[in-house]
Amino acid sequence: MNKQDHAHPPIAPPQLPIGYWLKQADNLLTEQINKIQAANGTSRFEWQVLNLLKELGSANKEQLFENLRTFVDASNFNEIISHLVGCGWLEQSEASQSGVGEFHLSEEGRRQYEVIFAKQKEVRERAMQGISVDEYATVVRVLQQMVSNLGEHR
Repeated sequence: MNKQDHAHPPIAPPQLPIGYWLKQADNLLTEQINKIQAANGTSRFEWQVLNLLKELGSANKEQLFENLRTFVDASNFNEIISHLVGCGWLEQSEASQSGVGEFHLSEEGRRQYEVIFAKQKEVRERAMQGISVDEYATVVRVLQQMVSNLGEHR
């Protein structure tokens, strides 16, 4: 060893904050989900619309956008809906008494949902390796509390 080796010991990596890990997790989840879903002609956010409609049965455009507002702007949301309608995966009912039509999965949309869900499960299982159900629940509770804490001070 020479003198320079003693003058500058290796620097320990910095302790990275939660924001870094949240952003990395979101980026990697989006990348992996988009990659696996591309074979189905869909994206993470289109999948989210399909999944919401599977859970809700039907919803109007405003309700769907409210659930995706964190991820996409209004213009991108409209493109997502147009794409899913164009694929024949979503249908819109006639306007109800409130004057607003609701979207629901078509028969083809339900079939595609099942195909996509199987691929989605693969990504979820890979992401959850080494994480217990209790650990996951704790992380979700902590993040919900952080959002609640910070949302109160907007």
